[in-house]
Amino acid sequence: MSARFSLIADPKRSRLVALGLLLAAVLAGIAVVGIPAWLLNRHYDTALADNLDRLERLRRIAATRPDVMRELQSMSSRDPHRFFLRGGTAALSAAEAQESIRGLVQSSGGRLITIGAPAARDEGHYRLVSINVQLTANIFALRTILGAIESNAPYLFVDNLVIRTQVPATFRPGPGGEPEMFVQFDVYGYSLGAAS
Repeated sequence: MSARFSLIADPKRSRLVALGLLLAAVLAGIAVVGIPAWLLNRHYDTALADNLDRLERLRRIAATRPDVMRELQSMSSRDPHRFFLRGGTAALSAAEAQESIRGLVQSSGGRLITIGAPAARDEGHYRLVSINVQLTANIFALRTILGAIESNAPYLFVDNLVIRTQVPATFRPGPGGEPEMFVQFDVYGYSLGAAS
């Protein structure tokens, strides 16, 4: 008890304690108000910098609009639908691909054995149509057929190509004569689905 009263009784010491408490209270008040204000200011500075960066990127993208519109008009004038098989049912698209293949094989000197439409499946706005082709042709006709298929409109793509010779290994063709080979492959193309 006497130590407590001696602290209060000494006026110099009590002023120092009061001054220390006042200083601690002022620092605590500054910390309570200042730190959240500083954190909030830093948060808004970061958000403002991010939004300004985003705005600058969007302005750069928007500046490309005239070029993009020009390219879009250019693509529209090229009629991109001609590169797709006819729309409608899968059978109609497969029939168009079959007729195209039949004409290419016959005009190139090959002989068509069978042609069938094994599969069609929807892939978003497009329908993948594939047909299986079996034919016989010599190497020159086959090269012409494959080149014509891949450069044709509508676009058709060759997949799963199998080529088998029909002659024994000891066969020696005469000058200018090439043996015929059995060729089997899948041809696929795309048609625009009903959503397009």
